[in-house]
Amino acid sequence: MVKPKIVFILESISQPRCIKRINSFIAKEFDVEIYGIDRGKYNENASISGKQINIIGNQKDGDDYFKKAINNNIEINKIIKSHKTQSTVFYSFGFALTLSLFLNGCRNYVYEVSDILYGYNRFNLIRPILKKIDKYLIKKSIVTVFTSEGFVKYLFSNNKPDNIIIQPNRLNVYFRNVERSNYHSNVESTNLRFAYVGAFRYPNTVFRFAKIIGESFPQNEFHFYGDSKLTEQVITLSKQYDNVKYFGSFKNPDDLESIYKNFDVVVACYDIQSLNERIAEPNKLYEALFFNKPIIVSKNTFLSKKVEKINFGYAIDASNDESIISFIDSLKTNQLNSIIDNISKINEDDIIDDNSEKLILLLKEKIRNL
Repeated sequence: MVKPKIVFILESISQPRCIKRINSFIAKEFDVEIYGIDRGKYNENASISGKQINIIGNQKDGDDYFKKAINNNIEINKIIKSHKTQSTVFYSFGFALTLSLFLNGCRNYVYEVSDILYGYNRFNLIRPILKKIDKYLIKKSIVTVFTSEGFVKYLFSNNKPDNIIIQPNRLNVYFRNVERSNYHSNVESTNLRFAYVGAFRYPNTVFRFAKIIGESFPQNEFHFYGDSKLTEQVITLSKQYDNVKYFGSFKNPDDLESIYKNFDVVVACYDIQSLNERIAEPNKLYEALFFNKPIIVSKNTFLSKKVEKINFGYAIDASNDESIISFIDSLKTNQLNSIIDNISKINEDDIIDDNSEKLILLLKEKIRNL
C-alpha cells in the first residue's frame, strides 16, 4: 500500500505533543508536510529535524477569537486547494482547525483532541451546540485521537465509536535512553521543594499554593519553570518571597532531566472551574511518574481518581488557603517515600509514548478501507 502524504496542521508550532506526534510519523517514513500557528512562546521547541514548519498565522492568547477563526479558515482553504491533486490525509490538532477543514470540504482528516475547547466557561451558553458539532466531526473523521479517556466518557459515555483511539500524552521516546533509576531518591525531610513545570496558568490554585509557601512555609520552596502571558505574575511572586523561585522557559524534552533533579514534589492542581480541567489527563502525570516524583492534583477530577487509585500522590482543594496549609502541615517523609517507591515500580512502557504505533496501525487500516 502506498502511504499518502500526511499534512499536519498545528494550533501551536511549539507544542511538544504535536511535535512528538509528527516525529513518530516521520520515523515510519511517511511523507509529511507541516503548517501551524505561531503563538510567540516556547519557540525553542518549534523544531522538527529536516522539515519546514509553514506559518499560517501569528496569534497570541487573548486575541479576538472570531478574527482568529476567520484567518484559520482562509489559510486552511488555501492548504486544501494546494493538495487537491495529491493523495493526502490532513491531520488536525484541535476543534477549530478541524471544523475549518470540514467546512472547506475536507473529509479525509484525522482529528487529535487534547482539550475540549468549549469546556471553558466562556462557552457555557453555546456548549450544547458545539458539543453536537464536535461529535459529528469525530464520527466523520478517518480517525480521532484523544489524549484522555475522560474526554471520551464526556462525549460518548460508554458508546465509543470504532474510529477513536486513546493515546495518552506520555513522555517522548527520547526518554528510552534516559536511566530512570537515577531519579529514585528518598525524601530526607519535610523541607520540601515544590514545583510547577509548564505554561503558567491557574492563579487561583497553583499561584495560590506558591504564595502560601512564600508566606507560611519559609523552610520550603516553590519553583516555577515555564512561560505564558501570566509570567509577570510569577516574576512578581518570586520577587515578593525569597523561597519562590522563577527559572524561566525551557526546551522540552531536552531540559526536563535537569529540571526534575531540582525539586521533590510536582504541583499540578489545576483550577477545575472549567469542564476541560476536570476531564483532562495532562502530560505532567507521566513526567512525575518517570522522574519518581509525588504529584499533587485537584480533587474531583478524572486525574485525581487515577492518582488516588494507584497511590501516585495527593488530591487536594487548592482553591482554598486553609486546605493547602493543612495539607502541607500533614506531609510526612515516610508517606512521601512510600509514594516514591510505589511510582518506581511502574513499567516504563506505561509512561513513555509508544511512538504512535497503535495510532498508525489503525490509520493504515482505515485508509485501506476508504
